[in-house]
Amino acid sequence: MNLLSRACRTLAAFTLMITLGGCNTPMAPDFSEMSAKYANILEQYQINMIFQNILRSSENRPVSFLDMPNINGSGSITVNPYASGFFSGGIIPYNAAYLPINGGLNSITPGVSLSVGNSFNFTQSSLDNAVFWKGYLNELPIEDVKYFEHNHIPKEVLLSLVVDEIEITKANGESLTLINNPLRPDHPEFQKHLYKLISYGLGAYVVDTSQKIGPPLTVAHLKSTFGDNAFEAMKASGIVLQKVGDSSELKFQPIQVSKKYKLCINTNKYENFVRQEYGDSIFCQETLAQGINQPSLEKKSQPKLNIRIRSTNNIFEYLGQVVKAQLAEKPYIVTLPPTATTFNSNTGKSNEYALFVVNKNQSTPRPFSSIEGLDGNLYSIPSENNGYSPLAIKLLSQFMSLQKIPGSIPASPSVLLK
Repeated sequence: MNLLSRACRTLAAFTLMITLGGCNTPMAPDFSEMSAKYANILEQYQINMIFQNILRSSENRPVSFLDMPNINGSGSITVNPYASGFFSGGIIPYNAAYLPINGGLNSITPGVSLSVGNSFNFTQSSLDNAVFWKGYLNELPIEDVKYFEHNHIPKEVLLSLVVDEIEITKANGESLTLINNPLRPDHPEFQKHLYKLISYGLGAYVVDTSQKIGPPLTVAHLKSTFGDNAFEAMKASGIVLQKVGDSSELKFQPIQVSKKYKLCINTNKYENFVRQEYGDSIFCQETLAQGINQPSLEKKSQPKLNIRIRSTNNIFEYLGQVVKAQLAEKPYIVTLPPTATTFNSNTGKSNEYALFVVNKNQSTPRPFSSIEGLDGNLYSIPSENNGYSPLAIKLLSQFMSLQKIPGSIPASPSVLLK
């Protein structure tokens, strides 16, 4: 009985020591690790959603977008101390009456068991509403294109995504429309003109535009309407007065000058070539206010260029066409060779100039994105030798973010997933 009591007291002492030690040991959930895990899940979720909708577009299926407005996470670590003993000389007794005479406690092994858990729940909100789709279907404003004109983004990639078609009206009135669609036989011709315009300096620039305000007015009419300081008052309001008519009846046309973005070319050493092929309308300087002070002269017919910009929806459609052309029986991969100012970090790799690379039913270790289609096939973007695929998805994600204005994301919670 004494031996059993001593064994029990020893076990209790060790258990108490471990318990107290566990209380003093700083063991808290690693919140930075859990936050990083949530961020990685969200990143992959967004990439997969964009890739999924590109595949839907390639098959002319409806696209659908979800958003995660809220995430709540929790983490815990549970410490369970224990101690195990080794008895020699007999079976461990269940009752004092059966305690072996020569038995004894040989050793006690203390220990701690840890139970770690973390979980999170989030809400998914659908973006299928009129507020989101109105911006999603409208053509991208030129100022949005300006946001992405940086040295780290090749201009040929950006313009291939946002330019839908190039329309050239020749001097004889004949019109040529080149559509940026890799499924069309004239796609190489479109790329030829796009690269030529890029070499001339095509970009999004802020230009001064002019708009007539009312009919031409005489000096007397101006002063009777706006006072003796009419000229100074209009100048302060950004209104320019253009001389019209002959000297016998001098009049002034009020013109409102404002600034806006335009996809155009600044005059440079290629000016004569640009005028011969595309006319004056492509130049940024054609809309400058300095030109309104000169008398208008009758010009001979000349070419005219019109560049149409895509909507965010049409960018998805375009990348869907790129995927469809690539997975066709006779594959056609859209490649974008570098221009003079391009910095390409993929140099030396396969598919280094490919716009978008997609594999079908190919096992790829740790792909950039992988989606199972409705047809049962597995589509993936490889993590290596994928050309501009990550950049294209990044740009598309940012274009989509510009559509997320107040009212486009429903109030949460919508669907709660745990």
